[in-house]
Order: sequence, then structure tokens, then C-alpha cells
Amino acid sequence: MKQKVVSSLAESVGTLWRELQKQYTQQGNFFVASPLSSTPLPIYDWIIKNAHTFTNWEKTKFVLMDEMLEGEKHLFSYVPITDPASYEGFALKHFLNPLSEKVSVNKEVIKPEITTIQSFKTPLDLLILALGMKGNYANVMPGMSEQTGWHISHLIPEFRQSHTQEGSSSYEGANFREYGMSLGPQQVLNAKHVIVIISGEKKRELGKKLLSYKSFDPEFPLSIIYHPKVADRVEVFLTKDVLE
Repeated sequence: MKQKVVSSLAESVGTLWRELQKQYTQQGNFFVASPLSSTPLPIYDWIIKNAHTFTNWEKTKFVLMDEMLEGEKHLFSYVPITDPASYEGFALKHFLNPLSEKVSVNKEVIKPEITTIQSFKTPLDLLILALGMKGNYANVMPGMSEQTGWHISHLIPEFRQSHTQEGSSSYEGANFREYGMSLGPQQVLNAKHVIVIISGEKKRELGKKLLSYKSFDPEFPLSIIYHPKVADRVEVFLTKDVLE
């Protein structure tokens, strides 16, 4: 695992994304999954601003790594993209629609069908993860086995509340459901490149806790980056205020 302290999370991650996009689209499609919260917004803004310096946007596919669900048991469905709690709606508003206008290529999301979620096999060439309040990433909650792939997750109350706290993100006022779709540890272990982004004083203690791990602890989900199956493909980008 590589650890990098950067002055600009947006430029550092955006530049690496650009390099990987060029590399992978020379031979085929480039599948990317990235978090939909306040943390990556500067990255999306940087990419949109510099979109003309990227190659082959038509071969770049955005995979929705998690989403809110309505219903229960075997009757789940995705919330409408017009719902304030929709991650897909967030992606369209803050990244994909502005990007589409800039590059004149219609950018949509790829996501699994709920009824066949475990059979969703789209590979991830680049997986970007943000550090959540309980060490979670995407909708992966504490205690999740490393054998888990795409799944339906029962979301803990603290996670749901953190998304709508004042100033936390553009989800303010949204009604977050009890269940969500999510990729799992298996997608992390099989991704070709994994980037973890940690920024801001509010993430200082969580960031230090993540960096204190030496191996995977399911009770702190993002510690999966220390798993020997993926550790050599992980880069952690931190801003200086996380370590001060």
C-alpha cells in the first residue's frame, strides 16, 4: 500500500484517473466506481474542468457502487433518481450530467439488477473509496465478511444520519432508508486499482485509526485495503490536515 500526502486531492486523484483512463481505453472500456458524497466533489469538479485533456470518454463507464433501496426482504427496488436520497441522482447532478455537456458524450451509470445482484460481474479498473464514520466505505457496514460481493445491506443509524448532517453533503433533508445496495469486499479485492481519499480535520481521528491497521478487521470495513490480495494495488491520498 502506498500513502501519499497531497496539497490538492482533486488534482492528484484526477491526474491519476486521467492516466489510467488513457491506458485502459487504448484496448477496451475503463470501468470506474467512485463515492457519492461531499469528499470527492472537488475531484469531480477538477475532472469536469479538465475533461478536454482526457481521452476516450465514450469508453469510460461509471459503475454505481451503492444506492438507497425501498421495500423489504425480496421486494426491494431502487429509489427514484429524483429522490433527494438517491446516489444516482447525486452522481448525475454533480458529475455525469456536467461532464456529458462538456465532452458531448452521454454518461450514464451501470448498476446491478436488484433481483440478480450477486451475479453482477462488471470488473472495476479503478475503485475510489472514501472513509466513512464507522470505517465504512460505500454501504459496507461493520462486520461484513471478506467473502461478500454485491449485496443488500442493512444500514446502521449512525451511517444514515451522517449523510444528512448540516454541511455534510448535498443530501441535506433527504430521507435515508434502512437498506442499500452495495459492492462488497470482493470488489475491492478484485479491483485493478484502488484509491482511498481522506480529507479534512473531521476525518483526522478516523484517518489515523485506518492507518494504524496492519491487517483486515471486518469491524472497520475499510481496513480491507490491508488484505494481502489487494494491498499492493492500493494508494491512499491524504491532505495534510488529516495528519496534523
